[in-house]
Amino acid sequence: MSTMRFENVELKNWKNFVIADVKLANRVFLVGPNATGKSNFLDSLRFLRDLVLEGGGLAKAVETRGGIGKVRSLYARQDTVISIKATVKGINGEGWTYDLAFTHETPKNPRPKVVHEIATRIESNGHEKVVLNRPDAADKSDKERLTQTALQQVTANQNFRELADFFREIAYLHLVPQLLREEQAPRPDAVGQDPYGRDLLDRVRGTTPRNRTARLSRIQKVLKLVVPQLKELGLKIDDHGRPHLQGKFEHWRPHGAFQNETQFSDGTLRFIGLLWALQDKAGPLLLEEPELSLHAAIVRRLAPFIARAQKEGDGRQVILSTHSEDLLMDAGIAAEEMVLIQPAAEGSKIIVGARVRQIVDLMQSGIPASEAVLPRTETRQMTMLDQLAV
Repeated sequence: MSTMRFENVELKNWKNFVIADVKLANRVFLVGPNATGKSNFLDSLRFLRDLVLEGGGLAKAVETRGGIGKVRSLYARQDTVISIKATVKGINGEGWTYDLAFTHETPKNPRPKVVHEIATRIESNGHEKVVLNRPDAADKSDKERLTQTALQQVTANQNFRELADFFREIAYLHLVPQLLREEQAPRPDAVGQDPYGRDLLDRVRGTTPRNRTARLSRIQKVLKLVVPQLKELGLKIDDHGRPHLQGKFEHWRPHGAFQNETQFSDGTLRFIGLLWALQDKAGPLLLEEPELSLHAAIVRRLAPFIARAQKEGDGRQVILSTHSEDLLMDAGIAAEEMVLIQPAAEGSKIIVGARVRQIVDLMQSGIPASEAVLPRTETRQMTMLDQLAV
């Protein structure tokens, strides 16, 4: 089957969102004011991944997020069921819809339980076939079964394992350079790869030597353009068996000077993490503000750089959050790639740029997303900051 991507996501009572229904392009830019739910939207996709990873599952995925009370929207009232419905498709139109709804067992027992779980196969001709519909007869005779999804069980997901494999390949990156430099271990309760990049060097080491060399060579080629003093980049294992990135920098000495990640700048480390992630042959890549610590000249080139990486690789879907005008200046960004999250009367609402006539008209006339969309992320009270001090 061809590479799949998220085509549509519907959320109900998920954190900031009482109701959300958003169509996703292959490259997505999430924008919105602070604390409106950009990270929480990305987390709904990570949640699907955590259901199927080793050490994960429904109970674990909810627990690592602080429990049902932290996952359920504060604005949920009488209907307190949380649901995520995702449609994923390949380029030929074939794919799946996965619809999961869950809540807690009782007010005194916060353990999550499945309310319904439906997996539907979508053929390239549009025909749909339901291959899983829970609760089923077995669930009704044994309520304990509803504490787990069928998706997370290899004995139960055989008819839709392709979907489980797709969720498993979702990756998220918000590299925190200081955590990488200090060699801090990932959280013991974490599921999957560390989202803050603590395990980046272990992942580099874990790649086959041939693949690792090729990928680092491509990263080195890019870094040479933005870090002129860098001449070489490689992986070195120290005397204690720990992996380190090692860069050779042009120096007054004839043979240059070597530095490892503890001496790299924040921007260099974040850029290396981004470049490594873009080369992964896997499912959707979720990025949190990739512009952080990077020079504006680099940020202005990120959007087309990501588009080229998608074309040269396997077409991996990239969904990123951003506040950056520089990143959104690229004329190649389309209205359907812009997803605007705005505060509403209760929670937040999600709007795709292609559904707003004014945004479409502006962008079709050559106005970049930085001017057509980003001003809509300013709150009404923002101008009051001009008169305040602390």
